[in-house]
Amino acid sequence: MISAYKEVVKKLAELKDFKPEPRPLIEEVIKALDSSELPFFLVRAPTGYGKTTISYTLALHSLRDASLYDRVVHVLPMRAIVEDIDMTAKEALGFSKTKMMGSSEEFMHLFPLNVTTADTFTWDILKLNTKRYSLIKAGKEFGYDYLTQASILTSIVIFDEAHFLLEDRRMKEVFLAVLRFLTKEKVPIILMTATLSNGYRELFQEYARNSGYDFDVFELNENDPFARRELSKEFEISIETGNPLDFVGRGRRNLIIVNTVRRAVQIYKNAKSLRFGNIMLIHGRMTAEHKRQLIERLRKWKNEEKFLIIATQVVEAGVDVSADVMITDAAPMNSLLQRFGRVARYEEGKGKIVVIRDADGPYDVEKVQKTISLLDKAENFHPRLPWTYQEIVDAVHGRKKVEVLKVNRAFIGTLVSKLTNPAERSIHVLKWIEVRIRRGEPLLRDFLIPVEVGNDVVLVSPEFLWKLWKNGEVKVLRENVPWIPANKNDTYELAKYVALGKPVKVVLKREYDWECGLA
Repeated sequence: MISAYKEVVKKLAELKDFKPEPRPLIEEVIKALDSSELPFFLVRAPTGYGKTTISYTLALHSLRDASLYDRVVHVLPMRAIVEDIDMTAKEALGFSKTKMMGSSEEFMHLFPLNVTTADTFTWDILKLNTKRYSLIKAGKEFGYDYLTQASILTSIVIFDEAHFLLEDRRMKEVFLAVLRFLTKEKVPIILMTATLSNGYRELFQEYARNSGYDFDVFELNENDPFARRELSKEFEISIETGNPLDFVGRGRRNLIIVNTVRRAVQIYKNAKSLRFGNIMLIHGRMTAEHKRQLIERLRKWKNEEKFLIIATQVVEAGVDVSADVMITDAAPMNSLLQRFGRVARYEEGKGKIVVIRDADGPYDVEKVQKTISLLDKAENFHPRLPWTYQEIVDAVHGRKKVEVLKVNRAFIGTLVSKLTNPAERSIHVLKWIEVRIRRGEPLLRDFLIPVEVGNDVVLVSPEFLWKLWKNGEVKVLRENVPWIPANKNDTYELAKYVALGKPVKVVLKREYDWECGLA
């Protein structure tokens, strides 16, 4: 495997034009994988360390030796990161397939590297291939149920930035059920994150040991060249109130990350009027093609001396961009650490971080307040050295297993049985899910509705669809009949209708805004 790793690093260095630096932690993980028959590894490495090279390495190795696993399934929490990793893999290695809702690519995970979102991965392992949903519901076929699930069970599964899945209540319960199922089936597993709390480490260790895995935790140490390089950097961190634009550094590379699309768009429009030069807006309500173009532009901006990027959480993890100055809305510690990973990411000697304490957001208020309080008091805090921030992560996200295991265990047990029982075909699982949906309980994230934009789609919330409807910006057909909502509750019911696989078509009537997206 080490030879495959060296080949991957060489190809990435040529592609991204950088001088490779030793990564002892990654080499340690790869050597351990080479000697383990059943690994369950936690890789706790800071942002910017290059953890994704593990997936590239294992995918390349699987072409030469498939004795331990046939392929790699790389699971990510957000769609924007999927597109970035897939693009890099195709350019560097010549192979990769994405699998996510709206993608036209494979229905099974059959390529050396399969990059997917957590949502699509969960549907697949539940035997519910999203492209065959309507046919399954109509009783015309089973939608590749066993085939799609089997393509996962013969792979090594890598959960990247797993903490994102653990912070959403619905995602957390489903993720833990899936993890229990995978360990029952003896699937090799790697969890990669910069910010996992000790409470979750204890929980995952229990899962692994109960199923006979080789459980190990790999962490950065102070002698690592990456740690020594980062230790030499200076970070100025302050907690402020007010307008993020007031803290932007003229003539520098700036990144503003805020908690809502509306706030991002407003700041972007205000920034344009102030003539900041190279300026970009990126958020989740953009088409896949729009985001792909923006990521391409970000790559070209890597060597720019000054720019201003305004974004939402879509750039928190995996997007390869570095700023001199970051201004970010307040968020829980694990999200802030991901954002901090976009500051002085390369060879820069120093970086400035401003946290806006009075910003609203979709997060747990208690966790946000605790994060800001502890960060304000922290001494010797460094955003890329885990031993300087792990105590805050544990305090905010759980020191003990009992603190993180506040879940509906009956639901998890039922879901595991649905996954495990071969008599539970896709149609049976679908009927069980439909009962939950009718009760207003989305299985994964909150209900979303696809809005067609040309040949692409943008997923929006029921609340946002109501705004689009009131402004006359969308046409809605339900079972091929024009649909007119009476109030906001009707759009929520429409979202449930979509989740149940019934025919709904929402089309954007106006021209798509290639600057601000669907905002």
